[in-house]
Amino acid sequence: MFNYISGILTVKQPTSIVLDVGGLGYEISIPLSTFQNLPELNDKVKLQIHFHVREDNQQLFGFFTKDEKELFRVLLSVSGIGPKVALAMLSSFEAIEIKSALVSEDVSFLTQIPGIGKKTAERLIVELKEKIVVDGKIQRDKLLKPGSHVDEVFNVGLAALTQLGYKRVEADKAMRKVIEKQGKDISVEELLKESLKNI
Repeated sequence: MFNYISGILTVKQPTSIVLDVGGLGYEISIPLSTFQNLPELNDKVKLQIHFHVREDNQQLFGFFTKDEKELFRVLLSVSGIGPKVALAMLSSFEAIEIKSALVSEDVSFLTQIPGIGKKTAERLIVELKEKIVVDGKIQRDKLLKPGSHVDEVFNVGLAALTQLGYKRVEADKAMRKVIEKQGKDISVEELLKESLKNI
């Protein structure tokens, strides 16, 4: 139904944004890969859009590249994979890495993703291996600059994980482990990716 959306970025968070399009604000859920490529607030941005409809909910999902959107839609076609898990997959790894894992039947790689157990990983491979075509390189996402204060990075990460549906306690515990291991200069993007692997 919708192909893309273009508007002024008025709200920017790791898991969602708000675009002003002709005076109407559209709330759009996004993966971390898209968040990393967003411009500054009040700048114009264009995103690929997927409109997800259920009986009790209607939601917009935005992606910086067509490849991400197409992979998101393919993932949703698998039984047991909903928008939350699909977004977690795209937030944990680049689209090309997920495609390669599916094609090479790399179960251990896929089970690093939150919400993906061994059985789900095997089902993803069986159902998608023949549908996935690794046909190009994804432009490497721009890394966020390391936060100058670990508390600020921690708070942004905690908000992002709770918005994704994870319990505050488990998100807090996972992030503290990552910070202890990686150091206080870790970026938001790195903190979230590593924490997602530990939840």
